Amino acid sequence: MTITLNFQPIDKIRKQVKSKLWLGLVMATSLTVPTLANAEITQRDIDNYATAMAAAANAKSISRVASLVADDALISVSRKGKTTTLNKSNYLNLLQNNWSKATQYRYDIQLNNVVSSGNQAKADAVTTEVIVENNGTTRLVTTSRITFTKSGNSVLLSRAISQLVIEKH
Repeated sequence: MTITLNFQPIDKIRKQVKSKLWLGLVMATSLTVPTLANAEITQRDIDNYATAMAAAANAKSISRVASLVADDALISVSRKGKTTTLNKSNYLNLLQNNWSKATQYRYDIQLNNVVSSGNQAKADAVTTEVIVENNGTTRLVTTSRITFTKSGNSVLLSRAISQLVIEKH
């Protein structure tokens, strides 16, 4: 009977142990160190969002507005007892439609009662769109409860439950 023992050189064993320890350290660090994706959302973030959204809408920049709305956003809008839910694409199309028919357009957003936790915040919002067309003025006033999510350095609208009032003058 022959017994063969296979011994590895001590340097090779040290390298294997070091690489395993290094991998474990990297994995443990990635679990405990906060990343930008999990950054806390602040009141300043929400204020900056409102400023950016108003500027983008008033500039009629669909790409800038799109960058402020999450790809999976859902916006529930109720008016006169009827409710419809808009996804991001529907919302952007509606906004572009309002822009296209307006000879003058103005957008304003006010955010209040912000409550934040981690990378999410909820706020009460009142948005007002003023559309001037054919010598008539239409005001779209939306009162909403909006959920925002912070991802990296971006704050995005992810959900909204809204009541819409249309005023014609």
